[in-house]
Amino acid sequence: MADLMLLGMFNNVEITAEVVSEVQELGVDDRDVEVLSNVPFPEKFFGRKTTRLWFLPFVLGGALTGALLATFLTFGTPDIYPLHVGGQDLTPVPPSAIIYFELISLCTMLGAFIGFLLQNRFPILTRQMYDESITDGYIGVQVRASDEIAEKVKSIFEAHHPHKMIMEDAANFKPQGIRHLFFWGGVVTAGAVALVIPLLLSYNIVKLPWVNTMKDTVAVQHQEGPRLAAPAEAVPIQGPVLIAGQPATMPQPATDVSLQRGEMLFGINCAICHGKDAEKTGATMSPRYFQEAPSMYSDQVQSLSAEEIFLTITNGKNRMPSLAENVNPGETWDIVNYIQSLSATPE
Repeated sequence: MADLMLLGMFNNVEITAEVVSEVQELGVDDRDVEVLSNVPFPEKFFGRKTTRLWFLPFVLGGALTGALLATFLTFGTPDIYPLHVGGQDLTPVPPSAIIYFELISLCTMLGAFIGFLLQNRFPILTRQMYDESITDGYIGVQVRASDEIAEKVKSIFEAHHPHKMIMEDAANFKPQGIRHLFFWGGVVTAGAVALVIPLLLSYNIVKLPWVNTMKDTVAVQHQEGPRLAAPAEAVPIQGPVLIAGQPATMPQPATDVSLQRGEMLFGINCAICHGKDAEKTGATMSPRYFQEAPSMYSDQVQSLSAEEIFLTITNGKNRMPSLAENVNPGETWDIVNYIQSLSATPE
């Protein structure tokens, strides 16, 4: 005996409630009765059982998932890649608390959203019985029943003078069933793959051969120090400093800005050994860490050309180390301009 689908359209809540009550008295299972409306009426308005909500289990499940992810990030990852920062423990409390809060909140919201979709049977993958009158404000009562019961349901609908009544073979309206299961199974599988594959690669559980032309490049590894110097044959990104043992750049004009920069750079890199006279009078020299280091006011220094001072700063001389890694060529010319701006006076 084939089942039938009946849809009756009624214009108010009271009549709809009476129709639902009389249909239930026929022994029709509540799961085979559906009330369709453009207003979300509570089930109790029509004397039906309250639908079980799935939000709480999904919300709790999302919160638990977020807590597990946070635990993995704050405890598992530092254990695999230990990195001490600022003298703190591998898992410091304040940053970890933020990670826990963010992930638990995010996964809780995501769980609630998924629960909402499942509660509303999203997505609809089969044909559904519907009539445009529902959009206009009518309330539809949809019933799935056998031929014998369907005739009695039809009589109930007619007794309450429906705006419209539709009857069709239930075989045209298949339940979601396996399609819905396959859809959400595919979504879960795709999400798991998208999450697990990067983790497997990140933590070297799965290793893939990869072309890496930088594998032999001089680099600083995890917590390695001091920083390795560049190879002698390497060319700086700003270009060579020297060509054939001479400055590769032209001297910069001794502008006010250049002199101010040179004075500042001299105080940072040079004054500890050569001393510094703030007033530039030469009358009183500041103490020098190395007494053999000449004063910048001395004839020994002031008699040098700009290129000679540049080469001394770049290459170093005697006990003086090279400052090529401390200052670039432009900054070196600023220091040269500052030194040459000082008048020669006795030490």
